[in-house]
Amino acid sequence: MNARGFALLAVLWVLTALAALTGAGMLVARLGSETTRNRALLARAEWAREACGEILLARFAVDPKIRNLGVIDLGRGTWCSAALEDPSARLNVNTADREALVRLFKAVGVQQALAESIIVSRAHSSLYDLRQVPGIDSAVATRLLPFVTVRGTGIVNVNAAPAEVLRTLPGITDESVFVLTTRRAARPVHSADELAGLLSRSSRSVFLGNYAEFVRAAGFDPPQLVATVEGGVRGTPIVARATLTAVPVPGRLAIIRRETE
Repeated sequence: MNARGFALLAVLWVLTALAALTGAGMLVARLGSETTRNRALLARAEWAREACGEILLARFAVDPKIRNLGVIDLGRGTWCSAALEDPSARLNVNTADREALVRLFKAVGVQQALAESIIVSRAHSSLYDLRQVPGIDSAVATRLLPFVTVRGTGIVNVNAAPAEVLRTLPGITDESVFVLTTRRAARPVHSADELAGLLSRSSRSVFLGNYAEFVRAAGFDPPQLVATVEGGVRGTPIVARATLTAVPVPGRLAIIRRETE
């Protein structure tokens, strides 16, 4: 009986081991299948992303004012979207001087002491996220987001920047802000001399007194544009993204930097 019991126990252990091995094999096979599927989906998402980049470049060549493609159905379950942002419509926290930062922070209701934190933080390395600055949490970063950027050349595009950013520029009075913001939709200003000619004597005097500083800090067209391009497959959470830094040149966008996720 002891021998029979031992044999039965051994058989049970063998069966248990075989079941475990079979389960492990099935799990490995399933994981391998999921990995292969995810790789295929990611490849399709990346293809969709690249397609949207090309569509954006083609449409910009036809209409340089385009800024958003929306969601495009590319067929076979793939989709893509793209948006162009003008970083020069905001104040670059990596290049702006202390006075400009303080003036902006005061205008938008953010502690002016945080301007000093930015100066100290960027002395070590360029900022890529406002939240890496001590004292700036998500709430403050959200409040600042419409007015500041960490990208671009540092030039402010006066035909795109909001009033709060325009007021940080040398020689810009409230009258100058009014002229720039009311004319940009119909007939944007194209030069500093044109702007000077549109101002009253008092505002013109202030502007001309800061003329050299103004032309170093401001422009009338975007020197760079940043494109955010996405592609994906419907019914899945997989999305491929890319950030493209581009320079507008006659008739097209020239890509100078590419960052993929």
